[in-house]
Amino acid sequence: MTAHTQSAPHSRSDSDVLVIGGGAAGLSAALMLGRARRRVVVLDNGTPRNAPASHMHGVLGRDHTSPLDYLKHGRADLDRYDVRVVDATVTALGGHAGHFTATTDDGTTFAARRLIVTTGLTDHLPDVPGLAERWGRDVVQCPYCDGWEVRDRRIGVLRTSPMSLHHATLWRQWTDRMVYLTDGAEPTEDERTRLGARGVDIVTTPVTSVETTDDALSGVTLADGTVVPLDALAVGLRFSARSELLTSLGLHAVPHTMGLGEVIEADATGATSVPGVRVAGNVSDPSATVIAATAQGSLVGAHTNLELVMEETDAAVARSGERPTLDGAFWDELYRESDRRWSGNPNPPLTLVAAPLTPGRALDVGCGEGADAVWLAQQGWETTGVDISAVATDRARDLDDSVTWETRDLVHDPLPEESFDLVTMHYFGILRSDGDDAVRRLAATVAPGGTLLMVSHARVQGHSWIGFEPTDFWSPSEVGAVLDPAEWEIRVDETRPRPAPPAGAGGHHVDDEILVAVRRTR
Repeated sequence: MTAHTQSAPHSRSDSDVLVIGGGAAGLSAALMLGRARRRVVVLDNGTPRNAPASHMHGVLGRDHTSPLDYLKHGRADLDRYDVRVVDATVTALGGHAGHFTATTDDGTTFAARRLIVTTGLTDHLPDVPGLAERWGRDVVQCPYCDGWEVRDRRIGVLRTSPMSLHHATLWRQWTDRMVYLTDGAEPTEDERTRLGARGVDIVTTPVTSVETTDDALSGVTLADGTVVPLDALAVGLRFSARSELLTSLGLHAVPHTMGLGEVIEADATGATSVPGVRVAGNVSDPSATVIAATAQGSLVGAHTNLELVMEETDAAVARSGERPTLDGAFWDELYRESDRRWSGNPNPPLTLVAAPLTPGRALDVGCGEGADAVWLAQQGWETTGVDISAVATDRARDLDDSVTWETRDLVHDPLPEESFDLVTMHYFGILRSDGDDAVRRLAATVAPGGTLLMVSHARVQGHSWIGFEPTDFWSPSEVGAVLDPAEWEIRVDETRPRPAPPAGAGGHHVDDEILVAVRRTR
């Protein structure tokens, strides 16, 4: 939707699925979804976990290639599908299944029915001088990723946790020239027995620094000044899932089963405890290599599509039933269900738009129980409130008898043309089946120089209402497109977050679509 104001960015791309993170898992999920004819937006800030590594390994067809090249080719694969990759940092997540939102650092908000998070994790390196500078080069972690490249060379394994015995035992597969550095910890009997049986030397003196010669790791210096010559240093790391943004959705990291960090818990399909949110890759599985994360992304993408298919099928079944006629009797019955249906407060978009206007004649279309019309009257407007429900207008009349209240179907029985300086419609549904004429008849009641304000809930796919889909009604942007540009100036046509957390009726709507159009003077 195009925004015509100069305010902070509110533009948004509505899609089926938002993927947060454009690494191997995220792009793979997007590829699967794109091939399933889904509209996908991938938001990526360009900080993959394996960025320090010059090569990746164990990826069929891409072995020993740059991980950044792998992602470059992955993005290119998405070009033929309805997948958009946006380079941006996500600063906030919100919403729920059916309508998730992601706001980026430039203020843009993206929305989608489902959310896939593939943000990976952060590795926490041992605090040893010189170690971080060699990370991803000759300071390594995974033997399956880097063991072949340092095979038969001098490899040190630095103890960082009780899991390091497993780590050292595994690395012994790639060399018989290995040293186990306990960093001051006394080896357990099991460590001495198992490593001794494989011919692994054990050094207990603490490590004080990692040494480099000619831009290559050459060894480690111990606390007593001894230098242990090495060609590579393997370290087991602590890690934490990049999951801070998920807390706003009620999703929190939990301790990993091996006690080495925190991850987001999910089932085999990537489903989390929050409906509509799935995860893939290192954010939930720290041991996943590039090819494993790619496979997980593909699986999660397929299950996300299946979930949407089931939802759409249920909606189609619901639509196949008889839909009610949205006449006065229908709305009367709806209002009778409670003593008060709405909050009784004026809608914030009205107060923002109308406040700077000079009071004149105002029409509140679909006035309901009268809060907007009463507010306008209090600001000095000569106000008419009209609703198709007699129950609603009777309640409104009890609030303020200075307002002219009418029970009327304005779509089919409009008021005289050019009668009002302000015509406001908040959440007033105009069925598309009523055609362009219905829109034009309502707009025609605005006098030259007057303002038309239309506010609707942003469309939320998958949320039908008594058999009607969001697309069954005219959106503000579509109404703006019907207006003759020679006769109307569009001042605002955009989507904005609702000013207050919604509650009660319409509570699943978190954004508003807003149209402000001014009729040109002759």
